Amino acid sequence: MIQGTNPIYSAPKSLGLTEAFKKLQNIVYVGTHLDETAKMANLIASEHHSLENWGDAEVQKGVLSLQQPTIEPLNKTRSFEDSLLSWAQLAEKTSGGLSGETWYSYLENRWKNIYSQNRGQSLASGDFAEFWFKIKQEGVFNISTGRNSDSAARNFNLAALSTIKKSKASDYEFVSYETVGLRDGSLANVSWLQEFSDPVSRISWDNYLCVSPKTASKENLKDGQVVVFKVGDTEKELPVFIQPGQHDNVLAVAIGYGRTAAGKVANGVGVAIMDLASTDQNYFVHSGMPVTIKKTNKFIPLANVQGHNYMEGRQIVVESTLEQFKKAPDKVVHRHKIMSMWDKIEYKTYKWAMSIDLNSCTGCGTCTIACQSENNIPTVGKKYLLQGREMTWMRIDRYYVGNPEDPDTVYQPMACMHCDNAPCETVCPVAATTHSEEGINEMTYNRCVGTRYCANNCPYKVRRFNWFSYTNLQSPLHMVLNPEVTVRHRGVMEKCTFCVHRIKSKKIEAIAQAREFRAKDVKTACQQSCPADAIVFGDMNDPESEVSKEFQDVRNYSLLEELNTVPALRYKYKVRNSEQLKGGDHHGHDSQSKGGEHS
Repeated sequence: MIQGTNPIYSAPKSLGLTEAFKKLQNIVYVGTHLDETAKMANLIASEHHSLENWGDAEVQKGVLSLQQPTIEPLNKTRSFEDSLLSWAQLAEKTSGGLSGETWYSYLENRWKNIYSQNRGQSLASGDFAEFWFKIKQEGVFNISTGRNSDSAARNFNLAALSTIKKSKASDYEFVSYETVGLRDGSLANVSWLQEFSDPVSRISWDNYLCVSPKTASKENLKDGQVVVFKVGDTEKELPVFIQPGQHDNVLAVAIGYGRTAAGKVANGVGVAIMDLASTDQNYFVHSGMPVTIKKTNKFIPLANVQGHNYMEGRQIVVESTLEQFKKAPDKVVHRHKIMSMWDKIEYKTYKWAMSIDLNSCTGCGTCTIACQSENNIPTVGKKYLLQGREMTWMRIDRYYVGNPEDPDTVYQPMACMHCDNAPCETVCPVAATTHSEEGINEMTYNRCVGTRYCANNCPYKVRRFNWFSYTNLQSPLHMVLNPEVTVRHRGVMEKCTFCVHRIKSKKIEAIAQAREFRAKDVKTACQQSCPADAIVFGDMNDPESEVSKEFQDVRNYSLLEELNTVPALRYKYKVRNSEQLKGGDHHGHDSQSKGGEHS
């Protein structure tokens, strides 16, 4: 019986699972998808999705969490736990203690025991019915008296480190790794994750063999060139990607690709790598294995959505050392003397603005996916990414600083800057993009005729043109759409709106509750999802708002300030703890000018 795992895809080839499964008389598979393992089973029980099911967990010792369904089951499925209870009742052939018990009643009875053992605590002060109601609201019940998780985590890490053995590889070593977006590939059929560009390589829709610039020069390899690499007795073909900063003797490939039974999005994308792992007693070895490579004359283009790696001396991502910051924090950013022909715009009600702290941003890209989900942004696929038809409203730019042999990476989230002096607005012949009374650069989709003058005039390149219609979604995919946001048809320009629908929703909510609208209640999708709290959004007209204080911070600066666009999205420069910046001065200017040749 197999539930919640896909060993035919994920287990090493040396384990021989495929051959072993063929010898089994009965294989019962419980899952949500007909994946590679399910196709080898002769009995399949469809289970609820985790968002359709009840459950509980103790992720941290002493902290109990209750899982509740967020949606009715879409299909004729049942939970794995209900299946187990039903099968147990059949096996006993008696009405015993299990007769007629459902997973929900079983779970409720379990929490009755928890309630009786912890009576007197704040949540468990009333009767069980009251306690059960509160737990459904709170979701968490803390019964711990102290935390032992730190020592447990430390012991686990030490145990994991003890399993690592020194590689015996004499030439190149093979390493497999998880990407931030696709991870182990269990969600590979989600197009958002396939199109999510890797934070470092900036490539979507493929896995590839990462080699260092020195190795690429030694083996005479180029980006996209297909090579045959051999680990043990298994050969694979993949395109090469030249990755600055990688160890010269290491060849690395991402797992999670090469699915054959994931769905029409993921099937055939990339090459499966997990089967290359070897087995050693009770664990799998995914790194340090000897590998040989042989180049071919074939090329596979890689969908790299950035295409440039260095700032070329421009003040884009500004950096400082801690010592420089302490000495002269106001001298880190070169401030331009601006002479303007534009009149200053007065905002009488609200002036919406955003600040992003580059010191906090890790480049994880969570904001990108949150924005895509919130604003019904379509995925276009590898073919159109290669043609430059990316649709994401929020992107994460990554730059290398320092020597290409040992560079550092810096990240910068980029969305529409909502400029006061917006270059896009002055060139639109039909006034489809205009400035609102609250400082938001808005798009009137019905008015746009697709000239794309605005995209051409935007120095930040954050406007997207919808070349095709992505609105004809088959059930149940239509349920992914946010009903609060217009679904754009082809032929219009679109871009970040500062989640204006959320602003309007909070205003309507305030009217319904007969109270004053509070600007601090509004959170954009990117701000809400950022795990590092790097994004601050609010009303600039309120001097006490968080964003107003951020704009007054000495680290705050405008991107391409010299163009006098007066953006409403600004950044706080990055401060490094190191004594000196690698290969660049404190203005973020790169001294390494030839590094781009390597990638």
